[in-house]
Amino acid sequence: MLGLLGSVGALVVAMVLWPLACRHFGNPGTRLVGHGLLIVLRSTPELMLAFLFLLLLGPSLLPAWLALALHNGALIAFLVARHADALTPGMPGMPGMPGLPASGRYAYELLPRLYPGVLALLYYRAEVILRETAILGILGVATLGFYIEEGFDYRMFDVAFFLLLVTAMLNITVDALSRRLRPREGAVLDDPCAR
Repeated sequence: MLGLLGSVGALVVAMVLWPLACRHFGNPGTRLVGHGLLIVLRSTPELMLAFLFLLLLGPSLLPAWLALALHNGALIAFLVARHADALTPGMPGMPGMPGLPASGRYAYELLPRLYPGVLALLYYRAEVILRETAILGILGVATLGFYIEEGFDYRMFDVAFFLLLVTAMLNITVDALSRRLRPREGAVLDDPCAR
């Protein structure tokens, strides 16, 4: 459950934050602040963010969810902003939509071109998020990692080994699913704005 919530949270964070660092929005000052925010969030380890939120919010799934969503969302947002910087608004052979406000440029010009890449990055990060949920059990968050550690603490090695197998099978399943959903190498992605 935490892995799914973390993936959805990362998508929401990425969709909100990537325009802050993109050359198509704001001014150089706001883009500098946006880049700084993304660098801080993506370079701070999830375990450290979860510990900080655990101190502020108390023991629950909320600190772990916030840590996973913010770190992974900022990482995706950074990569999407770099890709968006390389795009030119407007369709090939046609000028962009003059006078379009920033919200229109986001929704109608850039997001349709970027969204397949956003999902590909999200599928990749979903695998990582699932593995990180087990590690967050060290902080006492009720994840598989917490129950694995508890199994070792109480010398219930059969339970701990079974939960390790469950964790491995979940990771293998998510990896297989994300490989199936990602675009194939060499596949030409159609630009939806060029239709």
